[in-house]
Amino acid sequence: MNYEIVEALGQIAREKNVSRELVIETLEAGIVSAARRRYGQNADIRVSFDQGSGGMKIEYVRQVVDDLTDEELEIEIDDARLVDPNAKVGEELAMELSLAEFGRNAIQAAKQVVVQRVREAERENVYQAYHDRAGEIITGTVQQVNRGHIIVNLGRAEALLPWREQIRREQYRQGDTVRALIIDVQRNAKGPQVILSRGSEKFLVKLFEQEVPEILEGIVKINAVAREAGGR
Repeated sequence: MNYEIVEALGQIAREKNVSRELVIETLEAGIVSAARRRYGQNADIRVSFDQGSGGMKIEYVRQVVDDLTDEELEIEIDDARLVDPNAKVGEELAMELSLAEFGRNAIQAAKQVVVQRVREAERENVYQAYHDRAGEIITGTVQQVNRGHIIVNLGRAEALLPWREQIRREQYRQGDTVRALIIDVQRNAKGPQVILSRGSEKFLVKLFEQEVPEILEGIVKINAVAREAGGR
């Protein structure tokens, strides 16, 4: 690990809009996962990362015992003294490890852990960002028209404008700019799904608030809203 690795971790954090600390924690968890594939799922693996130097220390910690009962968690005194001549029964022995010891498959598994956890964190950030904006009007670009449903690109997420939430007779084409109200945000396997509406009365109210300052300031109050059937 070195300065270039530190910069790479920072780049991942910026691109995925997650904290550098989370990326480092995820990297450490991935390395623990890789080590346990070699030394056992209960092995006490400790990883520490120095953000300043980019150095990483990986240790396999076991209890020194006279008689071995658990190979993953313990080491016999004779074997322990081959590592540390001053080892004593009842103490912990930390054996420093190298990534090269884990093998290609274990390292690949560690990479998968990192990718998966960073993706999950990114999705959660996106979910929270749009969930907090429920009830707001947002602008996006029509990405796809599929069986009457409109897929809208919001930049960080995809949104769905269902046919039932559209204004009748409106036509949409790929690349069109569309404004709509965020009415729901759902979690699914592909990431957060933002649900939009252009046909609801709430959308009309929000439009009026944006266009007529007196409404937003409470000087003018909307008591009821209705659309002309089939109209915009």
